[in-house]
Order: sequence, then structure tokens, then C-alpha cells
Amino acid sequence: MSGSRNHGTAVFAQYSRFRRLSAFFASFLTVLAVFTCSGCAGAPGLSMRLAGRDEGQDTLSSCESALKSATENDANSAPGLPLMLRRYAAQHAQDEWLDVAEYCSGRFAEGSLSSALAAYRYYQLSQQREDSTAPHSALAQDRLNESELSSLGFDSSTITETQSSAIALAEDRSAFALEILAAKNDNDSTLLALSDNQKAVAQTFVSVNPKADDPREKVYSITNLLTHTQTIDDASTGLLAPTASAVLMNCARAEIAALTAKTAQDESSGEASSDDGSASDADTESGTTTATTSDAASDTDSTTTDTASATQQMTRLVAELVVLRAYQAFKLGYPAFEAAIFAPTK
Repeated sequence: MSGSRNHGTAVFAQYSRFRRLSAFFASFLTVLAVFTCSGCAGAPGLSMRLAGRDEGQDTLSSCESALKSATENDANSAPGLPLMLRRYAAQHAQDEWLDVAEYCSGRFAEGSLSSALAAYRYYQLSQQREDSTAPHSALAQDRLNESELSSLGFDSSTITETQSSAIALAEDRSAFALEILAAKNDNDSTLLALSDNQKAVAQTFVSVNPKADDPREKVYSITNLLTHTQTIDDASTGLLAPTASAVLMNCARAEIAALTAKTAQDESSGEASSDDGSASDADTESGTTTATTSDAASDTDSTTTDTASATQQMTRLVAELVVLRAYQAFKLGYPAFEAAIFAPTK
């Protein structure tokens, strides 16, 4: 009898342990499922609600996807998280903010300048690594390769004369200012290298429209530079910054203005244009005419698609140029926080 009781007690103990283990694993799997489904579109309360859409419509556009990822990685690169995670997040945020500049109408300035901030954050976090050979920038290089620019084959169908001239002028003006500042600072090699690169980029944008007048003035007023060779109140924000960094940031702003002005003009033209249908009667007069019209429309659609793709590529390139100039400004000491770069101009 005693043996039976002992055997029953042992069985009960094993059963109790089994129930506790089952409860533990059930709880663990529940928690795991919650975290796993936090990225699922259908997770209740966790999916991203899209403004202006039906509740069941949860597919993100290219713009929305880029903006969502960029925002999340910006948050993950903030202080308080492990260094490796912050570096990873900052590196990816740079590319994702570039996607925002490319895909999101009206967000070019936000996307390009936020990308520059993420690139600089990655640079700062990389300097904290024990491995001194680690790359200190998410950018492939600290200068724009002239041959890479030339090989993209921009023409007047993707970048207007006004736009390319404005970018060329911004680069040339900045190059001149940096050259003056270099001379006033013992021929600073960093400033001289930046100046040379900006001159090359300016020449590239001038060559886009070779028949147009060259917008570069070559020589610009230096009165303000001579009296502020070290620091200056940034004309756009009133913030005190190293003079060279303010020069580069103003160059980035001028390039943003050049592209956004063209984008606004294109959108306005698109809204104003309309089809009055006057050709519809003629199209129905014969099958041949209809077929010819259809083929012509197909060719037009193909051309429009190619032009849109080339224009998008151009937008990406200008965004990368803006990122580079703003990033260089941050490295030279321009205030690297959102309130500084997104502050309303004076």
C-alpha cells in the first residue's frame, strides 16, 4: 500500500511539473507571437493606419513604406539603445530618407536633410567603435564623382535649364567661398578639396544644357567672408555656425529650392491640363484611324514612362547631392539637429 501511495505521489508530482512547464511554454509562445505579429499588417492595434484609406486597405505605397521605415530607424538610432543597433538603424535610415525624397511628393527637403542627419549620426556612432578601421560614413565617399554624374546622361527632358543652372550656380558660389576661406585659414586642404569638387560638379550641371548661358559668375562678393572667416550667423536661421559649414548648408538649401520649385511647377501644370475629348469623334470614323491612334497613344505612354523614370533618377541624384553637402556641413560643425535644419528661414 505504501508503495502504491509513493508511486501515486510521484506521478502527481510529475504531472504538476508538466502542467507548470506547459503553462510556461504557453506564456512564452504568446509573448513571442505578440512580438512577431507586431510587424504584421493584420495585427489588431499594431498595424499602420493609412490616412484617407478604407480600414481594410493596408498596402503601403513606396512613399509610405519609405517614410514608415525611415521614421522607425530614426527612433532606433536614438541614445539609450545598444551601439550596434543604433549604427545599423542610422545606416538604413539614410537610404530610407533618400527614398522619401525620391518617392514622396512635397517631402524632398525633409527626406534629403533627414538623410544627411542619419549619415552624420552613423559617422558619429562609427567613431565610438573600438575597431578604428570601421568606415566612418554611410556615404561611399565624401565627395561626388564627376564621371558618375556625367554618365547618367541628363538632358533637357529630365532637368530644366533653370534647374540645372540654379544648381550649377549654387555649387560654384560655394566653391568660391570655400576657396577664400581656405586661403584665410593657412590653405586648409579640406576646404580646398571641397572647393575643387564643387567646381567640377558645377561644370557637370552646366554641360547639361550646353547652349544655355553659363550661370556661373566666377567671382562673388566676399565682404561678409572677410569679416567672418571663422564663425558666422547663418543667414537662414540666425544660428551661429562655423563659416565654411554655413556656406555648405546654404548650398544644400539652394539645391533644394531649385528642385522643389520645378516639382511644384510640374504638379501645377498637371492639374491645369485637361482633355476636352475633341478627337473622340474622329477616332471612331474608321478602324484604321482608331488603331493608329491607339498605337500613337501606346508610344506616348511608353515615352511618358521613360521620362518619368529618368526624372525620378534625377530627383534621386539631386537628393544625394543635397545629402552630401549637408553632411559635409555637419562634419565642419553646423548644428546637427532637426530644429536647426528645419527651422523657418528668417
